[in-house]
Amino acid sequence: MSSTSVSSRAALKEWAISAESLAQGRQVLLLRKGGLHDEDGVFHLEHDSFYLLPTWFHQERGLVKAEHQDLWEQAARESDEGPKLAYLRHFAQVEEIWQLHENAESALKDAAHIYSTSYLDLRFSYQSNKPLLCAALRVWELETPVRYELRSEDLGCKSWVDWESPLITNATPALSDEDFARKLQELRDVLAPVVA
Repeated sequence: MSSTSVSSRAALKEWAISAESLAQGRQVLLLRKGGLHDEDGVFHLEHDSFYLLPTWFHQERGLVKAEHQDLWEQAARESDEGPKLAYLRHFAQVEEIWQLHENAESALKDAAHIYSTSYLDLRFSYQSNKPLLCAALRVWELETPVRYELRSEDLGCKSWVDWESPLITNATPALSDEDFARKLQELRDVLAPVVA
């Protein structure tokens, strides 16, 4: 697959293990409810393309299916460098968005992702009066990881890191067009009975 130029003024904080899973094509979905410092405590998909900023806060082995436990070592490759340093390795483009309610939990369990039943239970029960955002992401791997030192305004339980100027890099798709289209259709098929 050939490299292309990608650009964004934003990065989404995402579990390092989830970012690694997206990059490997184990899943194409992002699940979000909202961070404590997000406006109204609700996650807003403010950008349609962004970098993935890996975080290690709140990751727990019990929230990941047994067959995906190998991702822990892969995702931890730079976590020892400290909580204020991260490497941007992936870029994402939003392809589709769904708002999921509690009736979607059983269907979501059948989707391709790394998350355990415990994780899904937590996501749906947290602020249960609000829908769970599910976004299908097309992910690219950066040719050269970008070392990023978090600023004071980047810290805390907020979802987005924004910059004044766009970060422009070269990246290669994590999945071929055909593989991504197939995985996206599989996700649509799983969610079709529970979304209007």
